[in-house]
Amino acid sequence: MKSPSYYITTLGCPKNQADSREMERSLSQEGYIRTDSADQADVHLINSCAFIEDARVETIRTVLDAGKVKKKHKKQKLVLVGCFTERYADTVRAELPEIDFSFGTGIYHKAGELIRNAFGLSVGLEPVSPFFEMQAQGKPYAPVKISDGCDRGCSFCAIPLFRGKFRDIPADEIIAECERLAAQGVREVFLVSQDSNSYGGKPEAYLDLVERIHEVQGLHWIRMLYMYPDGKTERILEGMRTRSMPKVVPYLESPVQHASESVLRAMRRIGSSERFADLFALARDVMPGCEVRTSILLGFPGETDADVEKVEQFIATAKPEKLALFSYSPEEGTPGAEMSAQIAPEIIADRIRRVQSVHRGVQSEHLRSLVGTTFTCMVDESSAEEVVLRRPQDAPEADGVVYAEPKSRLLHSGDLVNVEITGFTEYDLTGVIT
Repeated sequence: MKSPSYYITTLGCPKNQADSREMERSLSQEGYIRTDSADQADVHLINSCAFIEDARVETIRTVLDAGKVKKKHKKQKLVLVGCFTERYADTVRAELPEIDFSFGTGIYHKAGELIRNAFGLSVGLEPVSPFFEMQAQGKPYAPVKISDGCDRGCSFCAIPLFRGKFRDIPADEIIAECERLAAQGVREVFLVSQDSNSYGGKPEAYLDLVERIHEVQGLHWIRMLYMYPDGKTERILEGMRTRSMPKVVPYLESPVQHASESVLRAMRRIGSSERFADLFALARDVMPGCEVRTSILLGFPGETDADVEKVEQFIATAKPEKLALFSYSPEEGTPGAEMSAQIAPEIIADRIRRVQSVHRGVQSEHLRSLVGTTFTCMVDESSAEEVVLRRPQDAPEADGVVYAEPKSRLLHSGDLVNVEITGFTEYDLTGVIT
């Protein structure tokens, strides 16, 4: 008897990728078989995002497109999972008839059981490896979630409304996940959460965890993401001076969200442009060659042109090598949505263009400085025509890559090779494998 098949479409951030992997494992253990595309699947799961308006629009559009596929595959079941349905369960039931079943966050590990109970699909007798899914995907990197939820209470953010309060994932579970991934060929793990530096309640606990991950055989790189720009991250960086952590790549991802203290206070966040610049400098001192990724949210209620000028000045002086810019959208249930002085979308778009222009200059200067230098890079993809690699300073699926011509020897995903940088485009680099 043939086992039913499934396909997962993952929207949103790397945390959702980790959640989808958890669902894949659960479905495989139940005997379900993963297909290569949604139109071949008996069950199509959409792991949704509801972080901002654009994400909600993408979720709805994805559901509608999946509904068209479902019409061609008459017996297919469409399942909506995760943040969107956690937050808008009534809307899903009332306004998205395409959806046959839905469940929210925090129970991804029960996906197989939930699907079986919802649809009563018979499962074949063939044994299915619980690790088949990641082996089939073939990427040398994977997100590993270390916690869920958030207690920060930022006035623009709805995450606590559908992800709940901050809670750690036990260290033993995290290590076991890293070991599984390494056994499947993953060579880089990046640690994800809503608030990484709160892990264990103190910086030492986070450092202890990273030290334990170092012991996992087969892993080359460990990347620290979602580090809130406060004293805890400072203490984590300082603590790295006295610990041996050669696998931690020189990279800091720390979302400052703004550079104006008045806007930060309205956002219910701490810090200042001076302190953020000091944090970046500390990271570059502790990790030679470190590059910084941060994010800025523009258009928060009450933001003025003078506030945006402070952002421009901050970008020009602190010089974060990577920058994500977001437009503020009022999130239902958050304090920001109730504030007066909401800013028109066209004004926000203009402010994003202004800040983006400043950062392009910083980025161009940085990329130009890399020409002639050599990095140990990881192979992401390799073919007879081209090799796609990443420097330690570039996060998967977020930052740029290095394009190089193949060498005579066959390279495999996850290999480490030396690459001399020879040129650059707007975001990416070109190089020669040495």
